[in-house]
Amino acid sequence: MINSVQLFNIGMVVFLAASVFYTIHAFSKSETAGKIATYLSLLGVGVQGVAFVVRGMEKARLNMVSDWLAFYKYAPFTNMYESLMLFGWSIVIIYLIFEKKYKNKIFGMFVLPLAVISEASTQILGFNPEAQPLVPALQSNWLLFHVVTTFIGYAGFAVSAGVAFAYFAKREDANRTDWAVVFLTTVFTVFFIIYSAYRTNLLMFLAISVVVAGLFTLFLMWLNKSKYSKYLPSIETLEDIMYQSAAVGFVFLTIGIILGAVWAKYAWGGYWSWDPKETWSLITWLVYSAYLHARYIKGLSGKPLAYFTIIGFLCVIFTYYGVNLILPGLHSYAQ
Repeated sequence: MINSVQLFNIGMVVFLAASVFYTIHAFSKSETAGKIATYLSLLGVGVQGVAFVVRGMEKARLNMVSDWLAFYKYAPFTNMYESLMLFGWSIVIIYLIFEKKYKNKIFGMFVLPLAVISEASTQILGFNPEAQPLVPALQSNWLLFHVVTTFIGYAGFAVSAGVAFAYFAKREDANRTDWAVVFLTTVFTVFFIIYSAYRTNLLMFLAISVVVAGLFTLFLMWLNKSKYSKYLPSIETLEDIMYQSAAVGFVFLTIGIILGAVWAKYAWGGYWSWDPKETWSLITWLVYSAYLHARYIKGLSGKPLAYFTIIGFLCVIFTYYGVNLILPGLHSYAQ
C-alpha cells in the first residue's frame, strides 16, 4: 500500500513539472503549456492533500488512537519534514488563487519553484521522513488550527517574495542596487537554510550559496533586458499581488499567533513566555504590520515596496529555520 512519503514525493515531482511548464509558457506564450501547468499544480495539490490525510492516519496508528473523532489532534504538521511539505503545499494553493484572480500564469515560474525548493529541502537537508509518535506537548486540540494558520501565513509571505523578484525583472529602471539586493537576499536564504541544518563546512556552503544566488540574479538581469519581460504582469499588478498576498499572510499569521498564545496558556500556564519562536514571530508580525501600514496608509509603492517585501520574507526565513534549528526553546521539538 502506498504511504504518505511516496504520495508527498509524487506531489513534489508534479509541482516540479508544473514549474517547468510555467516557464515554457512564460517564454513561448503557449496557452497549452499554461493550461498543463495549472492542471499539474491542481493535481499536485490533490495528491499532497491525500498525503496529509494518509500521514495523519499513520500518526494516529503510531499513537494507538482508537477514537477517530480525535484524529485532528494528530495532525501531520509537527516536525520539519511535515511542516516543509505543508509550507510548499500552501504556497501552491495561494498562488493558484491569485492566478485565477489575475488571469496571468507567468509569475508562476517565480512562485512554484519556492514550493519545490521547500519540499525538496526535506531530502537535501536530511530530515527524517518517517511518521513518528506525537510528543505529549503536541497532543492538543489546538495543534491543527495553530500550525495550519501559521503556515498559510508563511506561504502568503513566500508568494509575495516570489512576486517581488518578478517585479525587479519587470522594471526597466532596475539598477545595480536592485540586483545587489536580490543577490544578497538569495545568498542569505540559501546559506541560512543549508547551514542551519548542517552547521559544518561554513565556507563550502557559503560558496554554494554565492553561486546559486549569482546564477539566479543573472537570470533575472537577462530576463529584465529580454523581450520576454513584457509578458510579465504590469508593474501595478505585481505591486497589487505583492500587497494582497502579504495581507493574506498577515491575517493568517495573526490568527496563528493568537491561537498559539491560547494553546500556551493551556500547555504551560501563560500566554507568552518570550520563547525564541514567539519573539521572532512577533518581530515578523511587526515588520509586516509596518509593511501594510506603509502601503495602505502612506501609499508606499515602487521599489521601496519590493524591498520591504523581501525584508519581511527574510524575517520569515529566520523565524522558521533559524529558531527551529539553531535557537533552543519550547519549540525545539519541531525538527
